[in-house]
Amino acid sequence: MEPFYFKSYDKLIGVACDEESLLQEMKCLSKFDSAAVYYHLVEGHISMWLEYIGRRDLADGLKYISDVQEAVSYLEKNLRKGSVMPRKRGRPKGSSKKKDMQEKKPD
Repeated sequence: MEPFYFKSYDKLIGVACDEESLLQEMKCLSKFDSAAVYYHLVEGHISMWLEYIGRRDLADGLKYISDVQEAVSYLEKNLRKGSVMPRKRGRPKGSSKKKDMQEKKPD
């Protein structure tokens, strides 16, 4: 998976590899360059990246938040309570419907 790059005027100022590191970077950068965090938030870059990593639940919640502190609070609250969407859907790897059907057939 590609990390999220926080940039300010084409200069790399932060990198996040997962939702927890995203929160930490947003907290840190909000103190030093909140305009950069605001830019990525309002332009939808953070929401798009969260969808990319499979966290549509968090992405949907951030889409309409334009305040940096509110976004940080939202992520803290939702990561703490463990609102987890399944990362993958469907059958477990290695299982198949055909295989299950064959096992259920009476002899």
